[in-house]
Amino acid sequence: MVVRMMENFLELDAWLSALIFAGLMVLTYVVGARFRRDKNAEDPNTSTRTEDAALALFGLLLAFSFSGAADRYSSRKAHVLNDAIAIGDFATTSAMLKNPERKEILTELSHYAEQRLRFAHTRFDNETMQPLIDEGRASHSRMAELVHRAIRTNNTPSIHPPLMNGLNGVTKAHDERLYTVRSQVPVTIILMLIILGVFTSFTMGRLSRRQKTAIQEVPKITTYILLISLVFAVTIDLQQPRRGIMRVSQAPMEDTLASLRQMVK
Repeated sequence: MVVRMMENFLELDAWLSALIFAGLMVLTYVVGARFRRDKNAEDPNTSTRTEDAALALFGLLLAFSFSGAADRYSSRKAHVLNDAIAIGDFATTSAMLKNPERKEILTELSHYAEQRLRFAHTRFDNETMQPLIDEGRASHSRMAELVHRAIRTNNTPSIHPPLMNGLNGVTKAHDERLYTVRSQVPVTIILMLIILGVFTSFTMGRLSRRQKTAIQEVPKITTYILLISLVFAVTIDLQQPRRGIMRVSQAPMEDTLASLRQMVK
């Protein structure tokens, strides 16, 4: 149940997730301030090793989560490029065939590149996503049939091996890109990040100063929560390739599509 709630939480826009996280940190800081150390303690602002360890663990987990999200973002960019290159290589090889297979394969590749661009801008929770995936695989089947026909009719035999390699490259790039987009930082790690985040803010509240100097603590805790929330927002945004600010550029696929249209003419 907790995992399912976290999955729903991560489906929210990054800014909203960060706002909720910041709200939880503010709340736990206020609660922690109500449980300040005994006023008779020698140094009420001295933390224990447990609290220091929790803060260090939180920083480590925050860095790990951000690094993982950034790596996945870079991987998605690389797979868009690989997808475009695979389509371009297959188109270059297919252009050496004689008609009608030459034009039919290039036309199919042009439609396929358009489909890949629609795929890039469609969210996974959109009802049109599965039909888009099915459409891409149906396009693979049509291209395979056209390649098979070219081989069967002995259309330019010298390029049959690279033609098959080009088709395999297109299907491989499709599957790698599909499963890379679906890969995210595990929900349990984000849950641990939130738990440690609220615990550290509770600890900071518990170790805060007395009421007469509490106003001095406001800038510190506000800056701390804003910075943590900003990193959290960017981490979540990097895992949402179809929305938010950090979107993967589709320039390689757009350039490939433009080249294909010129080749079909």
